[in-house]
Formats: sequence, C-alpha cells, structure tokens
Amino acid sequence: MVNTGVVVSRMRVYFGFSRMSHSVLDIGHPGFGALLVLGAFPPFPTLVLGLFAAFAGFTAVFALNDLIDFKVDTERIEKHQREFDDFDIDVLGLRHPIAQKALSVTHGLIWVLSWGMLSLALAFMLNPLCCLILVCAIALEVAYCALLRVTHWKTLLSGAMVGIGALAGVFAVVREPPWAFVLLLFAWSFAWEVGARNIPNDWTDLEEDVHLGIKTLPVRYGKSASARISFVLLCVTVLASLLLPIPVPCANIALYETGALAAGGFLLVGPGRRWMKEKSVSAAMALFNRACFYPAAMLVVAVISL
Repeated sequence: MVNTGVVVSRMRVYFGFSRMSHSVLDIGHPGFGALLVLGAFPPFPTLVLGLFAAFAGFTAVFALNDLIDFKVDTERIEKHQREFDDFDIDVLGLRHPIAQKALSVTHGLIWVLSWGMLSLALAFMLNPLCCLILVCAIALEVAYCALLRVTHWKTLLSGAMVGIGALAGVFAVVREPPWAFVLLLFAWSFAWEVGARNIPNDWTDLEEDVHLGIKTLPVRYGKSASARISFVLLCVTVLASLLLPIPVPCANIALYETGALAAGGFLLVGPGRRWMKEKSVSAAMALFNRACFYPAAMLVVAVISL
C-alpha cells in the first residue's frame, strides 16, 4: 500500500530542488516568444513537444543550480540563515533539500541528468538549434555558480541564461525569425531576470552574502544603488515588451499593448516603486514574488492578442 505522506514529502523535496514555483512560471518566456513571433498557435504536436521540452529544461537547470551550490547553501543554513518573516515563493517546496540532508547528492545528480537529457532530446526534435541553445543555457548556469564568490558581474550570466532560454521558443516554431525581434526578446528576458528577480533576491540576502563572501550587485554597490539599477531594468523590461510586436505579426496590437502595460505596471513597476520608497526586505520580496508571475502573465497577453 502506498504511503501518501511519504509520497507527498518526496514530491515536496523535488519540487523545492527544481524550484518548480519558478520553473513552471518561467515556461512563459519561450511560450510568449513562440506565440508572438508566429502570430498564431503552433501546430498541436509542436505545442505539446515545446511545453514538455521547456518544463524539462527549466526543471533541470534550476535543480543544477541547487546541486552545484549545495556546499554554500549548507554553510548558509548552518551559520548565517535568516528567519523568513515575509512570504517567499521559494518556500512552496523544501528549500535547498541537499543542504538540509533531505536529498542525497547522487539522487540530485540523477534527477538533473534525467530531466536534462530529456529536454535535450525534445529540443533536438523541435530544432537542433534549440538543443544548442539549451546547452549554452546550461553552460551559463554552471559558469554563474562557479563565479559565486568571484565577481558580482556573474549576474550578467544569469540574465543571458534566461534570455537565450526565451529564444528557444522562437526557433522552435520559426527557422529564420526577424533579428530585431530576437534581440528585443533577449533584452526583455535579460532585463527581467536581472532587475526583477536576481537583484531583489540578492538584496534580501545581503547580510548573509557578506558573511559567506558571495559577490552580488547589492554587496558591491549597496542597497540604494542596486535598487535603482533594478528599477531601471524593470522599466527597460516594460519598454521592450511594448516594442516586441513591431517586427512580427500581431492581430490586435492595441489589446497587446494594453495588456503589456497592465502586466508590467502591476507586476513590476508598481512593486518596484514601493521598494524604491521603502527600501525594506518585505518590499523587495513583494517585488520578487510578484515579478515571478510576469512571464506567465505576458504569455496570457500574447494569447488574447492573437
């Protein structure tokens, strides 16, 4: 007889390991790019294959981050872990399960390799270039983790990883997309990752990161300057979203622009302004949590504007 409690507990471990509260929402990036560049829904087989490829890829990459950083995470938990007074979307699963001894390194490695190989195979079936994009994204993630205590400029690698990940959706449905759209989509995803997720998250961990010797933009430039950098990138994200439909077919551009402005204002600029004003951990976490829903919201905007 199946022990339901054990099954749920293991699911929570792997859910947290791959940060599926993020990874599932991040499918919005390649999905949004694919719908917008095509101006229509792709054929059903491509749609299903693309969804599974994106899910497998994000599941592997997020878990890879936890796998590589487990020693640092262990040190954080044992010596410098802060209390979580505010809601963090990361805590929907077990946070850093390897560091908490809830998952072995071996099982974590098997999980990453299994999902990674599946995503590579599915990406190759869509377009060999998509497979190459995924390999590049994995390499950027590994480099980002390797530079954890080396330089704060590793943040650029994180932005680039998300940026090229979004492009996989484009090349899955169009062999030769307009390069203006490709560059705009990369800039949109890059600015969102660095401004809406990377900097706010590092901002809340500033004291811990100082003790651990981790190099981040908030550690290097301080709270005020890094918050301003983040807010500028939030505005760049919204601006890029408004420019995206120009090089591609868009059936209802007025509806798209209205939706893009609403999503950007509510999920990014609004909480970003509050954070700039309050300079508090709770405001930074509010921005981080709300911004995580932005790719999915933009996917919905793309769907309704087809």
